[in-house]
Amino acid sequence: MEDVGRIFGDVGLGQFHLLLTRPVERGDYVAVDDELHGSVLCQLDDLKRKSDFDIDRAATTEGADPAAIHQNLLGVARVIGYRDAGGIVKCPTIPFRPGAHVYRAEEPLIAEVLGLKHRPSTGAYVGLLRNHALRVELDINQLVQRHVSVLAKTGGGKSYLLGVLIEELLRHKVTCVIIDPHGEYGSLRHPAEKNPATGRFGVEVQGFARQVQEYSPDVSLNPSAKPLTFSLRHTDPRDLLVFMGLTNVKSYLGPLKQLLEAAAAQSADYSVHDLVRAAELTEGAAAETLRERLEYVEQTKLLGPVGTSLNELVQRGQATLVNLRGIAPDVQELVVARIASTLFENRKKEKIPPLFLVIEEAHNFAPQQGTATCSRILKNIASEGRKFGLGLCAVTQRAARIDKSVLSQCNTQLILQVTNPLDLKAIAQSIEGLTDGMTQMIQSLPVGVALITGGGYHTPLFCEVRPRASRHGGESVQVVAA
Repeated sequence: MEDVGRIFGDVGLGQFHLLLTRPVERGDYVAVDDELHGSVLCQLDDLKRKSDFDIDRAATTEGADPAAIHQNLLGVARVIGYRDAGGIVKCPTIPFRPGAHVYRAEEPLIAEVLGLKHRPSTGAYVGLLRNHALRVELDINQLVQRHVSVLAKTGGGKSYLLGVLIEELLRHKVTCVIIDPHGEYGSLRHPAEKNPATGRFGVEVQGFARQVQEYSPDVSLNPSAKPLTFSLRHTDPRDLLVFMGLTNVKSYLGPLKQLLEAAAAQSADYSVHDLVRAAELTEGAAAETLRERLEYVEQTKLLGPVGTSLNELVQRGQATLVNLRGIAPDVQELVVARIASTLFENRKKEKIPPLFLVIEEAHNFAPQQGTATCSRILKNIASEGRKFGLGLCAVTQRAARIDKSVLSQCNTQLILQVTNPLDLKAIAQSIEGLTDGMTQMIQSLPVGVALITGGGYHTPLFCEVRPRASRHGGESVQVVAA
């Protein structure tokens, strides 16, 4: 192995300082030979140059010869560990010796300790380990069972990375429902154009038209979609209250049931308008509030005599896009609340297959401050969905604005470049094992590189995201032609 430096100073069990003799980058993997366990994998967490060129010399010296400046490249490395005979990753229990040589880690050692291997039946191939030709494959069972968050600033590539992840889920016939506020993911149907990167990553372009279906509450705005409606007669009164944005069940459940009974007595095929009429004929503050909310629901045209069948909406091995492009934010909340509630209840009863629910712009549907109609059900799914095979993927560009109880339940995080201090703080607080060095690196990640935690790996990894096999639909609109 290539010798890159030596350990100096006080040495701890979890990290050590080293004097570097060869150029390395922050985040690179190095190895140290341990007298008891052989090669131990470590990672450079921080780098700095120390020199004797102080402020006084800088002020009095013009055009100083760099060769006359005494300088050292110093690093801080964290210990990742080694695999024992039982395949368990462990850290040495005795610190390394000062003066020990540090080597550039070779790929077999990196792959062995990190657990990078091809998993044809359970692995979602999302890219290559940064600066290496080692595949990074996330454990699909853990993605669904333990939830996922995709975090990045605007333009950081989160929709591209999510597209890569959905492609892998479709290849493994995982059922998905995707809340798509901007209509970006219909492009999954079409193959991408070939480019040199597809060969380096071993990606074959393809579309997923046979596995993607699309629904929208307004097909005039989204003509490629089928109409999405909900059946009034098959909506439980409690769910109808959620749909109306009324969370005080004790105050409104009884009066609402009376309105439903009154409307059903007039016609078996009663409509929301019939409920409004019944509320107008009923006295009391509760009836007045119900009338106002029912009039609002009537305007959305989401509830009708016959709704979209659950068997249509959720089909095994397919991705259902709920295209909300152009839909008012409050109506979007109603749609997400109704769909999430229906999926959760029917998954508990095992009436639908295990599935992955993706929420784009999750900070709007489960905000940290304020309320949204769908907040409560999304929090329930985050805390309990894993027990019933309902995985949640929260995608956001504002980690500080999403409900912390939702973000903290996501055990797999895919993090692209984030620069906002509040978002960085929220990420650092919600992820175990994230070092200060990694938090700093998140701010300068190039487009296309993600920090991955969880997903079947015991330590965070930096991954070059592979090219999309299908077309990307999230490009920014050009204002001026090149």
